[in-house]
Amino acid sequence: MDKQQFATLTIGIKSAYPASRILEDSASMDFWYLMLKDIPYEVAENAVMEHICTNVFPPNIAEIRKLCMERCRRPALSFDEAWGVVQKAISTYGRERPHEAYETMDEMTLAVVKNLGWTRLCLSENQAADRANFREAYEAKAGALQESNQLPEFVAKGKALLQEQYIPPIEEKPVPRIETTERPPDPRADLTQEQLEERAKKFEEARRRILGG
Repeated sequence: MDKQQFATLTIGIKSAYPASRILEDSASMDFWYLMLKDIPYEVAENAVMEHICTNVFPPNIAEIRKLCMERCRRPALSFDEAWGVVQKAISTYGRERPHEAYETMDEMTLAVVKNLGWTRLCLSENQAADRANFREAYEAKAGALQESNQLPEFVAKGKALLQEQYIPPIEEKPVPRIETTERPPDPRADLTQEQLEERAKKFEEARRRILGG
């Protein structure tokens, strides 16, 4: 949306909340426009209209972007829907046909399933625990995806660059080798068969004396 369209949008917000001091100076207007200008005007207008109709307090930038993303992106499956897809794939394809099962899943569901392990899910006898683990992982991914989708492109790119700059990469440390020691030589290795038989005979005699035989 261009600046003129944004100005029209702010007039609607101010008129709907006359007691509010929202967007009262040019600096605020410039910053809000920076954070919202990537959104098509008709999308932003409809989102603001929804907020005005359902909230007694004026919107903030995050609320407007969240409503806009609901109009521009397909919503993620709920946890129950995603878990249902996984259960159906398990019953239909089993552990022997994972690639066919994967084709029935959306990207986020598939990522969680691979993290948990397809074979383990198929063979597990504790569905309650599997469901809980899947829910925790899936809802964490869904929340992160929603937050990411709400970011303007320049903010998302800046965040990635800053992470590269300030977060040190994980160093791959070599796996320590376990030193193997040679087995001590067998003292009987150099004995002849006669010597071994003589030792065995003496051992048997000693055993009988100890046992009183």
